Amino acid sequence: MATFVVHIRYGEDRELLERVRPEHRDYSKALSDRGVLLAGGPFVDGDGAMLVYETTDRAELDRILAEDPYAKEGVLAETTVREWKAVAGSWLG
Repeated sequence: MATFVVHIRYGEDRELLERVRPEHRDYSKALSDRGVLLAGGPFVDGDGAMLVYETTDRAELDRILAEDPYAKEGVLAETTVREWKAVAGSWLG
């Protein structure tokens, strides 16, 4: 399995963001329930969010990101993906 940190930056249309947010959160919860989304949430300044995924590979992550309602509805201005090797933390067991 591979772990990825994803930083998303919202576009300027805040009405669109608020309208799509419930769908995005439902989608995220389903991924969390499956153990794919390890953590996620918006930045306090409202500019975007950070999400941590565990997937088999980058191709699977790309499919997951493409199906996110934020991506499908054009909410996002930018998405940055970095593969991450976690070596410490309480969630690592």
